[in-house]
Amino acid sequence: SSRNIMATQPDQPPPTLRYPPSSAVAPGDRLGSARHIHPGSGTYHRGLHVYAATVGTIKITTTTPPRDESATTTTTTTTTSDPPPPSSARHTIEVVPPRGKQLATSQVLSVNDVIIGRVSRITLQQAIVEIVAAGDAGPLREKHEGAIRREDVRSGGCDELDIGDCFRPGDVVMAKIISLGDSRRYFLSTAENELGVVRGWCASTGESMVPINWKEMETVSGKVREMRKCARPRGNNENNKMDISTSN
Repeated sequence: SSRNIMATQPDQPPPTLRYPPSSAVAPGDRLGSARHIHPGSGTYHRGLHVYAATVGTIKITTTTPPRDESATTTTTTTTTSDPPPPSSARHTIEVVPPRGKQLATSQVLSVNDVIIGRVSRITLQQAIVEIVAAGDAGPLREKHEGAIRREDVRSGGCDELDIGDCFRPGDVVMAKIISLGDSRRYFLSTAENELGVVRGWCASTGESMVPINWKEMETVSGKVREMRKCARPRGNNENNKMDISTSN
């Protein structure tokens, strides 16, 4: 019978990932296809892929498939920026924060909190950021939005500053909350040397890019450079991955 066939089906093979389980990852690292893995805590999905939302290690768990479409789980611990694509995935991927940090279930962000976010769009006057993690709290379960205005991009004058030379949609940024802003979003600053873009993607090749100085990023292949307002590169560790575990 069909019931017996379902009972004897072999286990779903493990998903194909860019990094093996227990690997250390940083915010913005692409983990795998959202068609093959469900985004769990410490992750978010954008387009057809799942990304790390915090510094931590990869954990894979087996997901029990729903009985039907209406039984799909509606409660999630991820920070999502796009609707999930259709998926037959039987595994969930999580990023476990280091040193036993707990994920925030609900949090009111405060002035001087250091956040990690993804630039969702830019205008002539500001970059709009989707905040995915904050300070020691780790990934946020609730959606928060911030804005980096021209005058808050860097210290000094902003008369000749071009937002497009500082940020691009998709960039992962580290910024500080300087004001609770208006009813729609927090006001953010990247004026300090340690703040700015920590991970980007090349406009021409799509390669991952990391900061090499305060105003340039370079592809991992070293072939292409683009302008950004970069966070200070932290040492020579792998891919200049940056930890958000310390906030001012």
